[in-house]
Amino acid sequence: MAAFRFDHSSGCCKMKETLAALLTQLEHWQNAMNKVSFFAAFYAALKKMLPFVVVTVFFHLFVSIFLTQPGFFLTVFNIKLPAFLQAPAIELSQLDFYLTRLLLPLFAFFYAEHLMEPLDHDNRHDLIPLVNFIVTFLLFSNDFLFQASGQNLLVVAAVTFVLTRCMQLLIRHPNTFNRQLLIMFCLLCLVSAALAAAYLLKNHQFAQMVNLGQWFNDRFVYLLSTNFAGVLLLAITASLFLWLGLPVPLALTRNTFSLPAAIGNLNASLDNKVSTVPNVLSLHTLYDAFAVFGGVSMSLALILLLLLKGRAQSKKMAKIALLPSLFNSNQILAFALPIFFNPLLLLPAVLAPLAAVSISAIALKMNLVNPAVYQLPQRTPSLFVAFLSSGADWRNLLLVVINLAVGMLIYFPFVNRWLERDRDEKD
Repeated sequence: MAAFRFDHSSGCCKMKETLAALLTQLEHWQNAMNKVSFFAAFYAALKKMLPFVVVTVFFHLFVSIFLTQPGFFLTVFNIKLPAFLQAPAIELSQLDFYLTRLLLPLFAFFYAEHLMEPLDHDNRHDLIPLVNFIVTFLLFSNDFLFQASGQNLLVVAAVTFVLTRCMQLLIRHPNTFNRQLLIMFCLLCLVSAALAAAYLLKNHQFAQMVNLGQWFNDRFVYLLSTNFAGVLLLAITASLFLWLGLPVPLALTRNTFSLPAAIGNLNASLDNKVSTVPNVLSLHTLYDAFAVFGGVSMSLALILLLLLKGRAQSKKMAKIALLPSLFNSNQILAFALPIFFNPLLLLPAVLAPLAAVSISAIALKMNLVNPAVYQLPQRTPSLFVAFLSSGADWRNLLLVVINLAVGMLIYFPFVNRWLERDRDEKD
C-alpha cells in the first residue's frame, strides 16, 4: 500500500512538472510571437478594435433577439412584431448589417497603423491605413469571400501586411512624383482592382465556391455531422478556426436544424419518443447541446474562471462578455484576451469541447439523458439548449453543469498562467 501511494504521488508530481513545462513553453512561444511585427500589430489592432466590437455585438444581439422573426424573444413569448415597429426593425437590421461589415475594414486600418509605428517618418504615410480600409471594405463584403461566415482576421491581416509593406517600398522610390500624388495614384489603382475583383467574384458562376464557410457547410459539415468521430473533428476544426482568426462555418456557431441528422431525428421524434431517434450521436445532440456554452471553444467556462480568479480589469471584461456569451457570442472575449493567436489558450480551447462531446456521448449511449432533437429559436441561451431541445429532460441540465465544470477544470491551469503573466506585465 505504501508503495502504491508513493507511485501515485510520484505520478502526480510528474504530471505537474509536465504541465508546468508545457505552460512555460507556450509562454515562450507567446513572447516570440510578440516580437514578430505581423503578430505584434495583430494584437495591438485587436485592443484598438474592442470598443467597436462591444457596441456591434450588443447591438446585433438586441436586433436578433428582440426584433427578428423568428427570434428568441418573439418566439418564446409568441409575440408578433407590431406593425408600427416593423419598419424601424428593418432599418435597425440594415444598420446592424453595415456595422458588422465595418469591423474588418476597421481592423485593417488599425493593423496598418500599428505596422508603421516603429518606422521612421520616411517609411510612413497617413494614407496607407486608409488605403487598407477601403480595399478591405470592397473585397471582404458580405456578398463574397469569407465575410458571410464570420470573422476572417487572418486573411485580412495577411493582405494588409503585404499591401502596407509594398506601399512603403513605393514611397521610398526616388521622388519622380510627389509622395502624396504617388499614394493617391496607388489608391486609385487598388480601389479599381478591388472593384473589378468584387464584380467578377460576385457574378462568376462559381462565386459560391469562394465562400469558405459555405463550402465547409455544404461539403465538410454535411458529411461529418452524423457520427461521433465526425463531430469530434468538427469540434476541433471550429476551435482551430476561431484561434486562427478564420471564419467558423455557421453550422458550428449556432443551432442548425437543416443538416440530415437533425432532420432525421426531428422526423423520428414526431411520435414523442425522443429516446429512439436514429442519429443519437450527431452534431446537434452532442456539440450544439453540450459543447458550445458561450460560443465556440466553450468560452463561458473561460469567462466564469476570469470572474472567479481575475483581477479588477479582467473581471470587468468578463462581466461585459458574460451576457453575450449566454447567447453563444464570444466575439468580445476573443478580441479582449485575445483568444486569436494566443498559445496559452489553444489547448484548452480544443480540449474543453472535446471533453464535453465525449462525456455527452457516453451519457447518451447509456440512455442516461434524452437526446436534443426539437428545433429551437435562434439565440436560445446555450445553457438551456439541451434541456429545451430534449423535451424538458431535467437530467440534461445536470449534464450541462458537469460539462461546464469539466471545461473550467481544463481551462484552469492555462488561465491561471495567463493571469500571472498579465499581472507581471502590469506590475
